[in-house]
Amino acid sequence: MADCIPIAPELPFRQQVIELASHIARSVPNADQASYREFVSSYESQVKEGEDISDEQKRQIVQSLVGKIGELKGALEGVKESDVESSHLLLQYTLANTFDPSSEEYSTLVKNVADAVKNGGENSGKQSRVDVASRILSNTYNHLPTSSPLRPTVLLSLLSLLSTSSDLSAVPLTSAALSTSLSQWSITSSAKVSFLISASDLYISSDLSKSLDFLTLALKESVDAQIVEKAILVNLAVIDKFELDDVLKIQGVKDNLGKAQSVIELFQGDEIEAVEKGQQWATTNSSWIESAGIPRFTAESVVRKLRLIALLALASKAETRQLEYAPIAKALKIDDSEVEAWVIDAVRSKLISARISQPLSLIKIQTISSLSTSSRRFGTDEWQLLEKRLSEWKKSVNEARIVVEEAQKIAEQPLQQNQQRRQGGGGGHAGNNNKRENRTREGGEQPNGQQQQQQQQQQQQTEEVVAA
Repeated sequence: MADCIPIAPELPFRQQVIELASHIARSVPNADQASYREFVSSYESQVKEGEDISDEQKRQIVQSLVGKIGELKGALEGVKESDVESSHLLLQYTLANTFDPSSEEYSTLVKNVADAVKNGGENSGKQSRVDVASRILSNTYNHLPTSSPLRPTVLLSLLSLLSTSSDLSAVPLTSAALSTSLSQWSITSSAKVSFLISASDLYISSDLSKSLDFLTLALKESVDAQIVEKAILVNLAVIDKFELDDVLKIQGVKDNLGKAQSVIELFQGDEIEAVEKGQQWATTNSSWIESAGIPRFTAESVVRKLRLIALLALASKAETRQLEYAPIAKALKIDDSEVEAWVIDAVRSKLISARISQPLSLIKIQTISSLSTSSRRFGTDEWQLLEKRLSEWKKSVNEARIVVEEAQKIAEQPLQQNQQRRQGGGGGHAGNNNKRENRTREGGEQPNGQQQQQQQQQQQQTEEVVAA
C-alpha cells in the first residue's frame, strides 16, 4: 500500500457539512425526496451562511455526522460508487481539520468510521459493496500520516474485511513493506505485537506463509512463549517449509520453546530415527495437536515432513546416487508399494530431482536440495562421503580427458593419410618421367662411342667403391 497526498477542495465548513449530509441522506434505506430534504435541512439550519460557528459547535456537528454514518454501516449506498468514495475522503478531510489529529477524540471518530465501513462491507452481501468499502479503507489509510498510530487500526479493518468477504491477496503486503511501516508507526512495542498477532490470525486460514511472516516479526518485538509456540506450529503447518531456522535463529526463542520443545527435537536428531520417534510423538500428543487449532497442522503433516527429510538424508548419503525401494521403505516405515508416491512427493516439494525405474525397483537421484544432513550437521561421516565423491569425480574427469584425447588422435589420422597419399603420388610422377626418358632414348639416337666409354668408366669406379 503506497502513501498518497490527499487533494481536497477548499470548501468552507458549511459546504462540507451540507455535502456530507446530502451523501448520508442518499444512503438512508427507502428514503423519499421529502425525507431527504428534511435530513439535509436539519444540518443546513446548524450552519447558516453568515453566522459564526464556534469550534465546539463544529465538533458536535461532525460527531453527529459520524454517528449517523455508524448507524448506516458506513453509508455505502450512493448513485455512483465514486460518489461514496469522494464523500468519505471529504469526511476524513473534515475530521482532520475539525479535531486535533493527536487527540483521543479524533482517534475515536476515525476508528468508528473504519469499523462502520468494515461492517457495512461484510454485511452487504454484495461484492460491489465490499470493493467500495475496501477502497474507502485503503484511502483512509493513505490519508493518514505515515507515523499515525491509527494506521494499524485502519489496516486491520481492511484485512478483516477482505479475509471474510474477498481475497487478502488484493493487499500487496510484503514483510519488507510491513517492517518499514512498523518502524514508522508511533505506537508501543506491545501495540505492534498485538497488531502482528491479529494480522497473523487473519491470514492463517488462507496463507500460512504470510501468517508465519507476521509471527516472526512479532517475535522480534517480544519473545513470548505463546508466540514462540504458535510460530513453530505454523511453520510446521506450511506444507513446503522443512526448516525451522527462521524462527529458531531469533534471539531468545530457544529459551522459550515451551511445549514445542518435543516436536523441535524430532527435527534436530538423526533423520532416520526421527520417523519412528515422530510416529510415537504423534500418538502421545494428539490432543495437544488438535487443541492448537492451526489449519493443516496435524500428526500426519508432522510425520510426512519427517519422512521426506529422512528420504532426503538417504539420498544425500547414497554413494552411487541410487536407492533401492527396500531401504527407503524401511527408513520411512512404509510398504514397498508406497515408495514411489513418497519419492514423487519429495520431487514436488523440490527436495530432490530423481527418476524412478520400476522394473529395477530403483530410484536414480539427479540433484539434492540444500536442505540435507550435510548442510545442517557436517561430521566425520559427511567428510568421508565428500572425500569419496571427490575421488569419483576426479576419476570421471580423468576418464573423460582420455576419451577426448583418443578422439583427437582419431580425428588427426585422416589428415596424415592424405598427406602420405599426396607424397606417394609425387614419386610416381618422377618414375613416369624416367620411363618416358628411357622410351625416348630407345626410340631416338644411340649414344656414340665416346659416351659408351665414359659410361663404362663410371660403372667400373662404382664397382670399385662398392668392393672397397
